[in-house]
Amino acid sequence: MINELIPIRLSHLLGHSGVGAIVRGASGLVVVQDTRQWTDRQGFSAGKLIPYVERVRAALGLEEQLCEPPVAKELANGQVDGTSVPATRFPSWMRCPSCGSMYRWPWRKDQPDNAPHCNYQGCKSHPKLEQVTWVLAHPEGYLADVSWHFLAHQGARDPSQRNCKVQDQLRLIERGYEERILQCGACGAGTRFRGDERVGFGQGRIQPWTKDDLVPPIEAGEECNKVDARVLSINDTRVYAPVAQTVLVIPPESRVRKGTVVDLLYRNSDDRRAIDAATMPLRKKSIKRELATRYRCELSDIDEALADIERGYPLYGEKLTPGQLRESEFKAFLEVLPDQREDEDLVTRNRSDEWRDLGTSVDLGTNEQKIVNGVRHLVRVDRLKAVKVFKGFKRPCATNEEKKRGVVEATVLPDIVGQSDWLPAIELYGEGIFLALDEDRLKVWEQTPAVVSRLNRLLPRFTQSGRDDPNPLTTRFMLLHTLSHLLMRQIESEGGYPAASLIERIYCSSAPEPMAGILIHVAVPDIAGSLGGLAELSEPRRFLGILIRALEHSRWCSLDPVCSEHEGQGPGLLNRAACHACALVPEPACEYGNTLLDRGFVKDDAANGLPSFFGMT
Repeated sequence: MINELIPIRLSHLLGHSGVGAIVRGASGLVVVQDTRQWTDRQGFSAGKLIPYVERVRAALGLEEQLCEPPVAKELANGQVDGTSVPATRFPSWMRCPSCGSMYRWPWRKDQPDNAPHCNYQGCKSHPKLEQVTWVLAHPEGYLADVSWHFLAHQGARDPSQRNCKVQDQLRLIERGYEERILQCGACGAGTRFRGDERVGFGQGRIQPWTKDDLVPPIEAGEECNKVDARVLSINDTRVYAPVAQTVLVIPPESRVRKGTVVDLLYRNSDDRRAIDAATMPLRKKSIKRELATRYRCELSDIDEALADIERGYPLYGEKLTPGQLRESEFKAFLEVLPDQREDEDLVTRNRSDEWRDLGTSVDLGTNEQKIVNGVRHLVRVDRLKAVKVFKGFKRPCATNEEKKRGVVEATVLPDIVGQSDWLPAIELYGEGIFLALDEDRLKVWEQTPAVVSRLNRLLPRFTQSGRDDPNPLTTRFMLLHTLSHLLMRQIESEGGYPAASLIERIYCSSAPEPMAGILIHVAVPDIAGSLGGLAELSEPRRFLGILIRALEHSRWCSLDPVCSEHEGQGPGLLNRAACHACALVPEPACEYGNTLLDRGFVKDDAANGLPSFFGMT
């Protein structure tokens, strides 16, 4: 473990700085420990239970409780207040930036407050050592130090070099940005090191993000056992990919009356456990009286609240499946709740009637009226709450050939052995704009032969990528996703919101419940959310201007005609007419990794028979 306190945002701790990730601190690189080590001084789990997430858990198919990670801060006297998330120094190899000499665990021989220095006699400056920024990654999720001695000697022809056992005379000499020479000072063996080498992982399964456990094999298919690990830079995206999911909190959980007796009792599970643990009637009644005094209510209110919780408060037996996740959110945005309170977790104002009235305005041109008629619903979202759940991580380093053989990039659980009864999660608050396209017009557009043909040219690459989201990939999705990106770029230009602060959420389905919606929102781990500026953009006439200019920008790109005529670009060649100059947004803003984008599904292309959904001419 390390003594250094590294500041990390909770949102990052559930993202690219989560369990099993390599994080850079002031004194070096560390790997975040699994959640079994996230404990307080008494050894109990330090996570704070998040209430009112029963629907979220049901929608995600989770049995585990959701808990917010522990938070600690460093005091002026150097002491730590609270419980910090533990981490271990990794990689364990260090290198001299001057002479290239390599050392394993050099800090173990030094005082904790003293950085290790190069002690090679031939080194002129003896500078501080730097951690090596290369690791071994395996599709099963395993991580290890690079076997530098093996790499240096694997191509040796001389028997004395192949049999060299000296481990402490290795040197890694940099020659340019992409070429390095790995040498053994004892026998003279060496090789050119470029990265991305394939190396057998070996038999060891003890991982740097676990304490001392022998990690059991991860069920990733028999083919994974035949796959070598890869030597990758710690900055390579193949080293770590978090698996997280975000769910919106909607009625009935979003509508609970905070501060009521049943709310207080539901939130304080320890109080309920104390009542259940009392075996004597008098003791049970005494505890209830103590709670009544603390909650400032009558004893009968406590009994009524307990009965309400026993009946299933707050869902009362409502069953949800993972497949109903987006459908229930989509319906929640369209539902009009006249008695909404400002303290609810989902506060919306349906502006669809105002939007349709705008379409009949005499000062609108033909194109503007077509655009208005293409949008069926427009909703102002004054307040929303989302729950982001960290479900594990992957190391997506398998090649396409390996995937074709059946190699699966396994998802590693936050506690790796799957024994914990909780998952890390955070609550995010914000505001946004929701719109839904006209279903009747969409059904006609998506069946146009030219539109279907354009999608069919993309489908083989999507299938080969091994992705399962969205499932299936449709013309409707391509339209919604690309339109969402164009709107986010336009909101950034006109609304003053940086695109990196915006988040999209696509609602797309043809059956059994047709959906064609886009939610663009902000979400921060602060109950204050934001100041209402994004929701204000939903004013019908103002939003119409944003939508018009977004559609106009779909027609051109500074890299046209190359961009518009591209058959495949971006990761996996899963984009067509979409690049950084026209449709891509910062990675945190996109649900699908800036892929599956094509302006051809938004703009009209008369030469190829592609109609515009909005009917613009």
